[in-house]
Amino acid sequence: MSVRPAHINLSLLWHFVRQDFADRYSGAALGRSWLLIAPLVQIFIFTVVFGGLLGSRLPGTQSGTFGYGIYLVAGILPWTAFAATVSRTTTVFLDKRGILTKVPVSLAMMAVHIAIVEGLTLVGTLGLFTAIAVLLSAPPSPGILYLPLLILFQQTLAFALGLVCAILTVFIRDVRELVGVGLMVWFWMTPIVYVIDIVPGLLQAAQSVNPAWLFVAEYHKIYAYGAVPDAGLLLAKLAGALIAAAVMVWLLSRAERAIRDVI
Repeated sequence: MSVRPAHINLSLLWHFVRQDFADRYSGAALGRSWLLIAPLVQIFIFTVVFGGLLGSRLPGTQSGTFGYGIYLVAGILPWTAFAATVSRTTTVFLDKRGILTKVPVSLAMMAVHIAIVEGLTLVGTLGLFTAIAVLLSAPPSPGILYLPLLILFQQTLAFALGLVCAILTVFIRDVRELVGVGLMVWFWMTPIVYVIDIVPGLLQAAQSVNPAWLFVAEYHKIYAYGAVPDAGLLLAKLAGALIAAAVMVWLLSRAERAIRDVI
């Protein structure tokens, strides 16, 4: 009897993941092909167009003319997955209220499938990006081997932050709008489209407490500069994110009854 609930939960979680992918392009003529087409177009524009025009402005990278394009995509792809996870998790209890009021499913499991979906999407886009970067004469860094840990860290962090916002959104609907605005400001406060060396010292110092910079900097290090992340530091970051996520799941369990009453 103790094994059966876990099996059911895992099966239901996998169902949510598959359904999410199915719903994303439901009714589209090309269907799931858009999972590849959209990232390919985005990567091409940023690496070739932006790289060709602005490559000379980013010295020290390993890919010459396309250095800036590689740097740009290496930051935008993980940020997109991170921001989408936080944003979608923020409204998941309201979006899925029809299911939550009829099916006795864990609130945490309802939320975690979003982090998994966006993480798997990031894996696919990074695979395409890596192939294109190699074609553009950017040799693969050994740091690529650390990508699974890096993706797990950022998605766990996004899940934890998303849960905070999701709980608040149930009781304060304005949080949904604040998250959208906050993510937009957060993007421009993080050195994604610019290098950290060109901004004022105060903004540089602020990056030490910027959760997004904790992973964006590592992607830049791997793809743009061909360096290898510090394994010990990356594991410490992952441990911190896992602890934060565990705390949020515990708080969610304490607030679950009140959340279900409101939705």
